[in-house]
Parts: sequence; C-alpha cells; structure tokens
Amino acid sequence: MQLRHVLLVCGGVLLAAGCATLNADYDYDASVDFSKLHTYGWLPRDPGSSTQELTVKRIQNAVNSKLQAKGLTLTSDNPDFLIAMQLSGKTTYGGSTGVGASVGIPVGRAGTISVGGGKSKPHEKTEGTLVLDFVDAKTQSLVWRGTATAAVQPKTSPEEQQERINKVIAEMLSRFPPKK
Repeated sequence: MQLRHVLLVCGGVLLAAGCATLNADYDYDASVDFSKLHTYGWLPRDPGSSTQELTVKRIQNAVNSKLQAKGLTLTSDNPDFLIAMQLSGKTTYGGSTGVGASVGIPVGRAGTISVGGGKSKPHEKTEGTLVLDFVDAKTQSLVWRGTATAAVQPKTSPEEQQERINKVIAEMLSRFPPKK
C-alpha cells in the first residue's frame, strides 16, 4: 500500500471555522486496477448513529456528486465497490487563559501584604474525523481509504456546513482513483 499526506491551511475544512487546519490522508492497495471500477454503492450505517443523520446525508451527497463527476455510477445492483463511512470526534486541550487580580496593602513603614487570586481555563476544541473506506464488493477487501480531520464548529448554518463538507470531499477524492 502507498500513503500520501496533505496539510491544508485556511483551505476547505471539515465543519471548521476560519483558518483552521485540515489534515487529509489517503491510502490504497497498489495491486488494484482502479480503471475497472465503474459502479459503487453505500454500506448501511450503524442504526445507533442517527444523531449525525443530517451530516451523513451532506457527506453522501458530496461524495456522490464528486464520484459521478468522475464518471462513476451509484447503483444498488451489483456495484464494483462499496463505501463505508465513519465519523468520530474528540475534545482536545491546549494552553490556557488566565485571569487574576492582586492588591498590595501597605503595612507599617516598609512592608506590604499582597492579596489576590486567579483562575485559568484550558483552551478546549473538538476535532472531527471522517473516514471513507472503499471496499471491493466481491472480495470485501479494502481498496482505498480517505481520512480527513479538522476542528469542528457546530454553530454554522446548514449551507455553511454543506459548503465545508463539499470542499473536504473534493480534497479527499482528488486522489481517487490513484494515479499509478
């Protein structure tokens, strides 16, 4: 298998704001003849993942659009490969912000007493990861994998989310099929 890594700064980012960083990777089985893949289908998702149903629909729409632009056809009737999707997230912490105050009170001729206090709050961000696995429909073996990780911004409009997802999928699928 071969592996490539791309780092985009201020590019299309998966549900992220501003100049966040997107890490997009892909890997594939170099023995596969990708020119023989013409049709695809989607593997069913875990029924317990309904909380991300709208995001899943947005991702599937973006993937379908990009693959169809490459000449591939979505079908449920004997596809050449199947697509599995995994979404996950984690909270990361880095640095902190401190707020405090101190007061010096004079005591006697030469001394002071300092009274004060402070609090610090760690910087917290959530990172989301999208994994697309392309699996040979006959052998059930993994033939291609695309992965994207970026900071999540949950308070964006559906249109903004779709736009960001479209950019991420375009970046991921720009490397499919692999050039040999």
